[in-house]
Amino acid sequence: LLVSKDLGKHLLEVEDLLQKHGLLEADISAQTERVQALNAAALKFSELEGYQPCDPQIICNRVNHVQTCLEELEELAAKRRKELEDSRQLWTFFQEMEEAEAWIREKEKILAAKTCGRDLSSVLTLTTKHKTMLGELGNRRALLHQTMKKGEKILAKKSFSSVGIQEKMREVCLRWKKLEEITGLHQQRLEDALNFFQFSAETDDLVAWLQDTYRIVSSDDFGHDDYSTQALLRKHRAVVEEVEKHRAAVLSLRKQLALLAPDHRQGVDVQIRVVEVEQLYGEVAEVAVLRTQWLQDALAVYRMFSEVHACEVWVDEKEQWLEKMEVPEELDEVEVVQHRWVGVGRGGAGRRGPACRGGAARVRPLRFESLDQEMNSVMGRILDVNQVVQQLVEGGHPSSDEVRSCQEHLNSRWNRVVELVENKKGQLSSVLKIQNFLLEC
Repeated sequence: LLVSKDLGKHLLEVEDLLQKHGLLEADISAQTERVQALNAAALKFSELEGYQPCDPQIICNRVNHVQTCLEELEELAAKRRKELEDSRQLWTFFQEMEEAEAWIREKEKILAAKTCGRDLSSVLTLTTKHKTMLGELGNRRALLHQTMKKGEKILAKKSFSSVGIQEKMREVCLRWKKLEEITGLHQQRLEDALNFFQFSAETDDLVAWLQDTYRIVSSDDFGHDDYSTQALLRKHRAVVEEVEKHRAAVLSLRKQLALLAPDHRQGVDVQIRVVEVEQLYGEVAEVAVLRTQWLQDALAVYRMFSEVHACEVWVDEKEQWLEKMEVPEELDEVEVVQHRWVGVGRGGAGRRGPACRGGAARVRPLRFESLDQEMNSVMGRILDVNQVVQQLVEGGHPSSDEVRSCQEHLNSRWNRVVELVENKKGQLSSVLKIQNFLLEC
């Protein structure tokens, strides 16, 4: 048993041989104690004086021979254990290498079957799984490194043929290197897919925002009065600022597209998508500019209507006052009324036919003050209204007809007031001349 050359053909067999050898060593150890006791007893016969049943030298030689055989047996047992331990190290190395190869084959199949996902969510899930596998790869790399060191130690002992060990180490190293290359390529594909789907998601978000913004800037709501139009204009200016902020994002789309992997950036769909975004942004920006002008025109119209209303209120009041006013016949009363009309004759002729400009002041009722000053002020406001109307008409405002009609109505009423003033002024002058003539006579 101790000189057997059978060192096992696999790890389990070596473990079995080691277990049997342990029993044999235990038996040798037990027999050693008996042999030691027998040798001690035999040596006592060689030390007897007088009658000696056997030659003492024969007894000593016999004891030495048994001791020598026992020592040789122990040496053979130790040698056998060392050979079996070396064999166990060898087959442990081969088993660990087989396990490493099996793990590599499993990961190769997984990586060969893996896709890069169909959307952002699936790519993120695959990326998480790939990071987990990279952690496993790092742990397995450390174990493989330890196994390689064991193989180098076995080669250094030169207890076994180095051909099989070196071939196995070289084969596993090549497969491991290939696995790392495949893992790196798969990680790169995942990163490329992640960049592409993130680019697509950002593009979709940008398109959705532009579509919502287009619906806002293309609204036909321009307000119904001065206040509501100003509120819409303030909101629209905020939208225009947001549109301008998104300009950089739209302009950077082509740069981002150029950074994608060739398989992704050369796709027809993604290139068409970028062009659509650029066109949509251009339409939004253009319509936003138009809406700004439309709101400003609407605001100008409503302000003009407000000014026209204020002027017409003043005109209504003055028409009623002038039509109800009776020219007195007494000199004292004529002089009082005349005092209220100082300067009317100097400015009356120039108040016909206003042309342009606008204002926004409230007319105060004329009572015991110079009418000339009020008429000059109102005339300035009417001129401003005419100028605004002229600008709106020349700009092709959609409400040009309504604005022109309002202008003509206001000018007509203003001319009517001027005629009433001229008539009253003429009546007062005639009465004053008659009274002066009577006084002189």
